[in-house]
Amino acid sequence: MCQFSLRPISDTVGTLCKSLSDEDKDGVRISNSTSIEHLLQFQNFRLRINDVFYDVEAPPCENLESVLLSNSSEKLRTLDDIKVTVASLHAVLNVDEYKLDRERTLLKRLEETKVALKPLEEKKRIIDEECEKRSERVLWAGFAAMGLQTGIFARLTWWEYSWDIMEPVTYFATYATVIGTLGYYILTRQQFEYPTARGHVFFSHFHKIAVKHDFNIERYNQLKQLVEEIERDLGRLRDPLYQHLPAKRLFHLMQLEKTKKEWAAAKRPEERN
Repeated sequence: MCQFSLRPISDTVGTLCKSLSDEDKDGVRISNSTSIEHLLQFQNFRLRINDVFYDVEAPPCENLESVLLSNSSEKLRTLDDIKVTVASLHAVLNVDEYKLDRERTLLKRLEETKVALKPLEEKKRIIDEECEKRSERVLWAGFAAMGLQTGIFARLTWWEYSWDIMEPVTYFATYATVIGTLGYYILTRQQFEYPTARGHVFFSHFHKIAVKHDFNIERYNQLKQLVEEIERDLGRLRDPLYQHLPAKRLFHLMQLEKTKKEWAAAKRPEERN
């Protein structure tokens, strides 16, 4: 059995031929790199010197197998220790550098994404203001219509006619309102409530105005999602749990973060007041 190593870039066909001739010299059946302990496992083998064959009988060794097993286990333990050492060295030498490089890459992508998002944010702010005004006008128009209806019914009830005449009119007006709310649900698949109705007016007008201002809603949503993903990756990368910090340092950072959140939560009601 021939055994040798070749490098795919630096070695040539001549190297292959030379390695074959060095390993397989007219009948060599065992590789030159084979250790003696493995050779002794054959116990009997034939040696050829100057066309003369010699039968070699290795002396039996009762402890040979145990010695080989112990050596193999020692080699495995040594290999495991080497793996642990290599992993530790990799963590010390490469992980921090990789994190810094990854953080710089993410920050660069975040900056580029925010630059591309800035003009869209400006357009969206203008569209939001216009849609907000439109929603307010629709609400005030509905309020004025309801007030006008109430005033007309009151005038007809107490001055022009009587309640006996106006009662069926008010009944049908109320029932028409119920029919209108049912029609709203059929069209929008939403229960008629003032906040949801206002939101529906806002977003329906938003899509119309977006075309007018050449605002790409799909592109805006993609950029916003990309910014959130990058910021989430940065937060995960900067998480103390990923920095191999001591337990005391981690506990201190967690307590500090908890204090900041409690302080921010206590400050919000004060700002509202």
